[in-house]
Amino acid sequence: MIKRITLISASIALGCLATIGPVLTSLYVADKDVENRDREELREFANKAVMRTDFVTYQAFAALSDLDRVPGPVCSTAKLEQAARIVYNYRYVQDAGSYGDGHYLCSPLLGDVRTKNFALPPPDFRSNDGYLVWLQQKSPLSDVRKDIQIGRSGNYVAVDSGSYVDLIDPAQRPIAAILTTTGTLMAISPGADPDEMLNAWKHDGNVKSDQWYYAVAHSSTRPVGVVVRSPHGHIAGDWPKVLIAWLSIGVIVGAALGWLAYRRVTRQLSFPATLEWAIARRMIDVVYQPIVNLTDGKCIGVEALVRWTLNGRSISPEVFVRVAEDNQLIQPLTDLVLEKTLAQLGALLVASPSFYVSINVSGEDLATFRFLNLLNASLNGTGIAPKQIRIEATERSFMNAETTRGVIAAFRAAGHPVYIDDFGTGYSSLSYLQTFEIDVLKIDRSFVETIAQDTASSVVAPHIIAMAHELNVEIIAEGVESAAQAAWLRDKGVQYAQGWHYAKAMATNELTRWLGQNRASHGENRFPENSQETT
Repeated sequence: MIKRITLISASIALGCLATIGPVLTSLYVADKDVENRDREELREFANKAVMRTDFVTYQAFAALSDLDRVPGPVCSTAKLEQAARIVYNYRYVQDAGSYGDGHYLCSPLLGDVRTKNFALPPPDFRSNDGYLVWLQQKSPLSDVRKDIQIGRSGNYVAVDSGSYVDLIDPAQRPIAAILTTTGTLMAISPGADPDEMLNAWKHDGNVKSDQWYYAVAHSSTRPVGVVVRSPHGHIAGDWPKVLIAWLSIGVIVGAALGWLAYRRVTRQLSFPATLEWAIARRMIDVVYQPIVNLTDGKCIGVEALVRWTLNGRSISPEVFVRVAEDNQLIQPLTDLVLEKTLAQLGALLVASPSFYVSINVSGEDLATFRFLNLLNASLNGTGIAPKQIRIEATERSFMNAETTRGVIAAFRAAGHPVYIDDFGTGYSSLSYLQTFEIDVLKIDRSFVETIAQDTASSVVAPHIIAMAHELNVEIIAEGVESAAQAAWLRDKGVQYAQGWHYAKAMATNELTRWLGQNRASHGENRFPENSQETT
């Protein structure tokens, strides 16, 4: 009898084990899955956080470079005016000015304080290329706020340290920004423990804790990094919710649909951050489409165009350029295009003074002289003539006429011809154009496609051509894809064209070969073969 009871008990125990075992196993696996997901999400959050530190540091360095470009004595009116523009133009820059002999000299906020003996302590860090960094530096204007100051050659900019950790995060996970060269804390989220975050940084996030996960990320371009923290999540602690989910198929379907919607929204919201990351790491490519003389087919220049490949998939420029415009990334994108263009085509432009490249700029770059100053500084000492770098802007960039007119005039005065791109798709009219001095109109491809056809838009191209002749400006037709279109345009007095009938947009090596063939067909010497990127 005892043996029977024992056998029955053992059977019941085995049955329970067989029933409960898979459940417990699945709960364990699910718990580990939650842990892995939490850690992966935290690593992604750390990568986003380090992109923020990259962007804030980029603005500080760019602002300091703008301040260095102004000649003249320290604390002159011109220098203070430039410093004020920098504070206004750069979101994260709180102040900009000059220092010397361990003292503040002047800034738009301080004024001229050379006689007030405002001491500036020794920097916390000196880089090999001459940059000085002060961490948690109190401004003479405040006994409360502490800024990060970056200086070089007697000029400095101040950045609110909170900018480095001010990341939108519904979970409010703590962030600490670290100066990697010294392992020093630069900034930390309110309420976080500095010693705890520094300890996690020193151990690369591998800290044993029953409460917290840690993750670190390093910038690939600057000596900064971040450490972030989030609480543990355990599915086993929420087992009643799991049982309810299994018993209610409707909840499962609703949760699945909600999860899919959440994932889709998350991807959309993270796209600007991904673009910011790609720009900061120079992962945007530049290609060049030839512009030819319609009379003889000779290539006279090229247009620089941006391309972006993300995870093996090509992203349309119409998509990511608009995202850049909407998220204050268009100026860094334009700066990158200029940098790569000069590096890739510099030798070619120097060897052929009549050849040019046109660069697209945004409305933001026509609102201030920032890009013009950068362009002039970039060309200095290269041997490239200003007329070889031409400026293209769409019609919507001309909407703020009062501001834009002066900047366009400054580009032209500096020797850079100005083009209106995609003409006919925006806000154009003869009276509107008469208020600007420009050099070239570019007819949008949508109107070129319909020339000599019986469509409603086929009459637009002749009107644009007549308008350009009335204004005495030259014309480039975009999207020319057939000999018939080229012949029609040539008969109407259009001087230049670009499109697949002549050549597609090409990378530097392919462009060099194509230009050599084009010049050879006209009995001219080949372009130099060493026009490779040097940076």
